[in-house]
Amino acid sequence: MAAQIVVVGGGVGGVVAANRLALLAPDDVQITLVDATGIHTYQQGWLYVPFGEVQPKQLQKRLKSLVYDRVQVVTKPVTSIDLDNRTVHLNGESLAYDFLVLATGCEPNPTEISGLAEGAHHFHTADGAMKLREALANFESGTIVVGVGGLPYKCPPSPIEFVCLLHEHLARKGIRNKVELIYATPLPRVFHIEPLVPIFEERFERFGIRLVPFFTLETFDPALQKAISLDGTELKADLFVLVPPHCGVECVRKLGIGDAKGFIPTDRHTLQVQGQERVYAVGDCTNLTTPKAATAAQRQALIVAENIVAQITGKDLRRYNGQVGCVIEVGEGEATVASFDYDNPPHPPKPSKALFRQKRGMLRLYWQIVPPALG
Repeated sequence: MAAQIVVVGGGVGGVVAANRLALLAPDDVQITLVDATGIHTYQQGWLYVPFGEVQPKQLQKRLKSLVYDRVQVVTKPVTSIDLDNRTVHLNGESLAYDFLVLATGCEPNPTEISGLAEGAHHFHTADGAMKLREALANFESGTIVVGVGGLPYKCPPSPIEFVCLLHEHLARKGIRNKVELIYATPLPRVFHIEPLVPIFEERFERFGIRLVPFFTLETFDPALQKAISLDGTELKADLFVLVPPHCGVECVRKLGIGDAKGFIPTDRHTLQVQGQERVYAVGDCTNLTTPKAATAAQRQALIVAENIVAQITGKDLRRYNGQVGCVIEVGEGEATVASFDYDNPPHPPKPSKALFRQKRGMLRLYWQIVPPALG
């Protein structure tokens, strides 16, 4: 009987895994991609929406337009997954599988911190990015605090990119001299990857952005527009842009195999879910220490697809080495890049306009480069 492969999740990891399987798997293997919305989003683009540089509709396409013909797309929410009986339960339907790929991602959870949802903005969803756009359009003077509201979250450099772009946005509006910009982080320095720290610190100094380290948000007071850290430090501002802590999605949390925040214990090399030889996890839904970034999900998905085919055909599994890469905007039409793996730290180059063009070019080229999963 032909193998049945079910991929849950229509983000980068899910689409790349499904398409790579379509290219590599024997012809009789059946591949099904399940997603609640049937829409794929280029999530890195949310960064530009608050500044009016991109419209949300430019960042989304129908899943069926992005996958190969042999991939069956099912647009229904997953209600539960029975790992013992290898069955994915949907709303009114069940899918049996021989191999399962969990690419369910993660989602902002501002309610984890009291008052955060009511009083602070973020740009990690379409709705959040558009509300922030409106707030920035009406902002004329005062203090803006940008930073990390909680851990973990998608795309670790994104709030740093945002505050650099915000500096330029305010300058274009002619009000930069009327605004105090503050960047707050729970870390002892601006970022956790040491080779990037000098680059970010130099930009903050040049742009007049004040760094507040060791700020671990405990509560937020919307009425007083005040953020309070674990040690009692308070920050008051006219506008807060704080990336919320993220958690695993509901169907994964119901599985009971995740950690306290719903992230899936995953072997860092084979990408198999712990205790499940035929179940894999990729991308933001895993508990891996790699950044929750699209490039990590993409590389993991390619390896997972090859490993499933290896299991079907009786070959050895490939090992993921933790490789991830990220082009990071730092203002003034420049960007740097961090590329690293489990054993090798990044060596980011001096920011350049060429890397900036590469980053912005992905807004247009992403659809032709990433989903086809050509490796």
